[in-house]
Amino acid sequence: MNCIQEGLIPTNYFEKTKQKLSTANGENLRVNFKVTDVHICNEGICIKQSFILVKDLDIGIILGQPFLEIIKPFKVKTEGITTKIFQQKILFAFNEKPITKDINLLKTFSLFKEHSVNLIKTKENHLYFMKQEVSNKKLEQHLQTSQIREQINSLKNNIINNICSDLPDAFWHRKRHMVSLPYEKDFTEQNIPTKARPIQMTYELKEHCKKEIQELLNKRLIRPSKSPWSCATFYVNKNSEIERGTPRLVINYKPLNTVLQWIRHPIPNKKDLLKRLTEAKIFSNFDLKSGFWQIQIQENDR
Repeated sequence: MNCIQEGLIPTNYFEKTKQKLSTANGENLRVNFKVTDVHICNEGICIKQSFILVKDLDIGIILGQPFLEIIKPFKVKTEGITTKIFQQKILFAFNEKPITKDINLLKTFSLFKEHSVNLIKTKENHLYFMKQEVSNKKLEQHLQTSQIREQINSLKNNIINNICSDLPDAFWHRKRHMVSLPYEKDFTEQNIPTKARPIQMTYELKEHCKKEIQELLNKRLIRPSKSPWSCATFYVNKNSEIERGTPRLVINYKPLNTVLQWIRHPIPNKKDLLKRLTEAKIFSNFDLKSGFWQIQIQENDR
């Protein structure tokens, strides 16, 4: 049989088994589990085998008769076992050189000590895996309690109510993103451009425009106005709009720029930005749909 120490692999791969195993002197070994889907790979060739898990095994893994039957015919040499699979010569090297019969007592004690240390390490690994599984199990049970479920649902509802919304004006009551127009000092009402020629539209585009304006009114993004200001409206239908299947409504506010102060906002240097990213490990991308809808204008500038 192929054998492997308990503790070398996590217990979630274990399967119950009724197989039994005994040593050469007839002593029964403790066997409760097996692992059925194990691949032994060498030189790019993998051999599927099953293993039984043995408690207190001195050696980590023992390849037994089932494995030898698969690789027949083979030769046993000093360095290991050689065979041919798919016309490819493969060597399964021994982990240790064969022990001669004239080994002295000191060397025997040394080997016994090494096996004992390996056994302790195996038990420590096994204990670590079991602690992890017990901890995960307790966490799963804790998450299923009614109190925790109520807290999770409360947090979920809080996120939906305070962060998520289908309406762009859902958070306008917070008054956090409001801007005022920086007019030139010598600005007077005579500077207001009161005339703007309507942009020519087809009948279909005009109907689409009426529908979109009504949707903006329903969402309270715009409101009826009697302002003396007049700026032309037109539609853009470039590649992104064609891909989306809907033209984009645009208002030409260039006349407004003539009466506003020029505020400079330097664009960051691309090399500096890339330099900041050299040691970054976590990257995020956050984009606002229709970003201008998230910004309010002071009431006296509307």
